[in-house]
Amino acid sequence: MSKRSRRYLILILVFVLFFDSILVGMYLMIDAKGDKTENQNRMGMGKVEQKVESVKAAKQKKGNSLLVLVNKDNKMPEDFHLPLVRLKNGKFVAEKMYASLRAMWFDCERENPSYSIVVSSAYRSHAKQSKLLQEEIQKNERLGMSSKAAKKDALRTVAPPGFSEHQTGLCVDITAKNFQLLNRAQENTPENKWLQKHCKDYGFVLRYPKGRETVTGYSYEPWHFRYVGKKAAKEIARRGITLEEYVREQ
Repeated sequence: MSKRSRRYLILILVFVLFFDSILVGMYLMIDAKGDKTENQNRMGMGKVEQKVESVKAAKQKKGNSLLVLVNKDNKMPEDFHLPLVRLKNGKFVAEKMYASLRAMWFDCERENPSYSIVVSSAYRSHAKQSKLLQEEIQKNERLGMSSKAAKKDALRTVAPPGFSEHQTGLCVDITAKNFQLLNRAQENTPENKWLQKHCKDYGFVLRYPKGRETVTGYSYEPWHFRYVGKKAAKEIARRGITLEEYVREQ
């Protein structure tokens, strides 16, 4: 083989090796890209909508947890949690509202020596809320209602687990000590009249006011007070609006 022929052969071999290396590189890039996409989907990174929802819930909690809206249409964020404080009667409330609740309680009884109030219900766990709903359904069934009618009627007054404010620790059911029934007659007690008039000064609002059932989704409950902080409570009371309407404007 001549010298010139050997030179051409070497050039051809170099060209072939160079071309092969380019093809291999392209294949590896494509394969790596495919693996990356597969890994993202497996970890949930591709679920943008889900990620956005979880971020919104976190922002709500981080921003102002006192205004968290929990009702029939708004489930309590799964990552929502506030430290709790135990009352003397064994009930638990959010630590953030404890001092205000204590002040309202003491002032009510100090200003009116004949008054005496009781926190009959406060924080509830998921299991407790579920039990209450089932008990209400069973009570209706014993009255002769069908299963469907019993559940529908129960949901008018008892929220399903995850949709009850009591699970936030930010609300309390307060009654007069000598009349501890959770019914509309509670509004006739002097203790309840004082609470409805002064609760805003301590950061509380009457959560389910009379005549606003279509907004709150619940019947009038003169015993159910929700802590939202003094600023929000005073504005809600001054304007005669509900927490739903106030939060919507924020």
